[in-house]
Amino acid sequence: MSYYGMWFLIPAPAAAVERHGPRLRALLAERAADPDNRELLRRWRRDGLRPEELEWLASGPLGQDPDGLYDAWNDCGKEIGPYVCVSARNRYPVLGLAHALGPERLAGLPGWFGDMVLTPEEAEAALPAVEAVFDLDNAARAAAEERALEVLRGTDDVSGLFDAVVPVWRATVEAGHGMIGAQLIP
Repeated sequence: MSYYGMWFLIPAPAAAVERHGPRLRALLAERAADPDNRELLRRWRRDGLRPEELEWLASGPLGQDPDGLYDAWNDCGKEIGPYVCVSARNRYPVLGLAHALGPERLAGLPGWFGDMVLTPEEAEAALPAVEAVFDLDNAARAAAEERALEVLRGTDDVSGLFDAVVPVWRATVEAGHGMIGAQLIP
């Protein structure tokens, strides 16, 4: 059976973050505090992981509550501005990004492997680090895309992973919004 994993970054007004943030942040904190996850993360940072091991970390906790996530995104409004939507067949998209960029560079992306709940102030404060995550020269970009394609089988274009985040993040900050991001299988 085939599925599509999707990664969304949705600009969120402060009120939506305030309303849904506590519940969503609790899911993120639970994932980060789990001893098995902490050990896997430590191993990834120290030695690297096979894609199959890294996939567990990259799957993200917020997609496990799609109804709650959709409620949060619905509170963001329909005219909120540009957003990110990247899909991958039979994999979570941020697995490709994590494998491509490695733990040190990916650490500049707030939250847990693409899952995040940020106030407007947090989104603004994170912008320089997010820009640095995706600041790749041509050779590094080509190598990163090749590594992403290695793990995102059945996907032939990973440009959305590398091109969409920074412009949407900048527009979100400029509009004074926060960000709610998650990976899920709809």
